[in-house]
Amino acid sequence: MRRIRTAGTRRTLAAFALALLPALLVPKAAAFQVLPRISDVDRKLAGVGGHRIVDSIGQWVIVNAVPLIKSPVHEAITLDALDCHAPAGAEASCVTVDEVRLHQILLYGVRWPDDPPFALSRTAPPRIAGCDPDVTLRSTAQPKCWQGMFADAERTAAQRARQQPGQAAFGPGDYLLYRSHFGDLAFFHAMGSYDGEPARDTVAHMRMWAQFLWGVATQRIPVDRYLRTVDANGLGAYFPGDMTATNLFATGIVEVRARLDEVALGVLLHMVQDSFSHAHTERALETGAACAAIPRFAQPGKIARFYSYALQDERLHNREDTFGALAAQTLQTRPNVVDVTSAFLALYREKASWPEAEKYFDCVFALQDPGAPAGPGPYVDTGAPRPGDALPDYEGGS
Repeated sequence: MRRIRTAGTRRTLAAFALALLPALLVPKAAAFQVLPRISDVDRKLAGVGGHRIVDSIGQWVIVNAVPLIKSPVHEAITLDALDCHAPAGAEASCVTVDEVRLHQILLYGVRWPDDPPFALSRTAPPRIAGCDPDVTLRSTAQPKCWQGMFADAERTAAQRARQQPGQAAFGPGDYLLYRSHFGDLAFFHAMGSYDGEPARDTVAHMRMWAQFLWGVATQRIPVDRYLRTVDANGLGAYFPGDMTATNLFATGIVEVRARLDEVALGVLLHMVQDSFSHAHTERALETGAACAAIPRFAQPGKIARFYSYALQDERLHNREDTFGALAAQTLQTRPNVVDVTSAFLALYREKASWPEAEKYFDCVFALQDPGAPAGPGPYVDTGAPRPGDALPDYEGGS
C-alpha cells in the first residue's frame, strides 16, 4: 500500500507540475522581462510554509523552466552601463554569473518593481490557492499564489478600466502587486495609471518617485522614516500608513536591508529603462540636441505619450520587452537606454543632489505634448496578423 500511495502521489505531483507549468511560463511582468532567481531563503521557506509541496514544485518550475523563456533585459542594460560595455546589440552577453553576483543588491533593486515583496493579510488572506500569510509574497517564495494574484489583478483591472474609466483600478489599501502593475503606482514602470491620464500627470508622479528614490540612494532620506512624512511632492498620499523605505523595499528580505541605497538606485533605473520600451511609451526621434540644463548629456527623444497596461494585450506588450527589442534600439538610437542608465549612474557616483539630478530627469522625460492621454496604444489584439506572427500552415487544395 505504501508503494501504491507513493506512486499515486508522484503521478499527482507530476500532473500538478504540468498543470502549473503553462501559467508560470507566460511572461507576465508589465515591463522589460527579468529573470527570477531562487535564493536559499526561498528554498527554506518552502520547507516551513503551509504549502510546502506547492511552493517546492513552483520553485522547481521557476528554476528550471522560466530562465529558458524570460530574458533578463533589465539586468543586461544595467550591467552594460556599469562595467560590461558590450557592443551595441550584444547586451545579453553582459549577464554572467560573476557579474550578477558582483552587483547582486543593485540588481535586486532593478528587479523589485516587477516583483515587490509584501506581506499578505493575516485576517483576510487572498482567497487564492497556495497563498500562505506566514510567508512574504513574491514570485520565488510563493509562485502559485503570486501567479494567482497577478491574474486576478489583471482581470479585475481590465474590468474596471471598462466600467470605471478615468481612474486607477487600484490604490492605497490594495496589495502592492495590484497597484504597481495595474493601479495608481504604474508610474513604477513609466506608464499611465489609467486610460486617459495626461502625460503631465504621469511624469509628475514619476518625478515624485524619482525624488524619493534619489533621496534614499544618496542616503539623504532615512530608511526608517515613515513615507507619509517624506517631503517628495505628495508621496504620502500613496503611502498614508506607517510604512518606511525598509518596509517597502525589504519586507521579509533581511539580506538587502544594510544596502537599501543600492536597492533604491536599482528601482529608479528600472523606471528609467522601462520608459524606453515601446510598450510603455512612445518616444519621438532623438534630435542630436544636448540637455539644456545639463549639456554634458545628450537628450533622448521626447515622450509623445505614455501607455497604460490594463487593456493592453500582454502577448503584444511582451514582444517589446526582449533582447531583440533592446538590440534594435541600441543599434539605431543614441542616446539609448544604456546611455541614459550610464548617465544616472554617473550622477549617483558623483553624489549629485536631487536638484542636479532633476535637471537630467527633466531632460530624459521631456514631453512632446503634456496633455497627451495614456491608453493601450497599438498593443491591443485586433485579430489581424502583425509582424513576427507565425503564418498559418497552408491548407489549400489543388
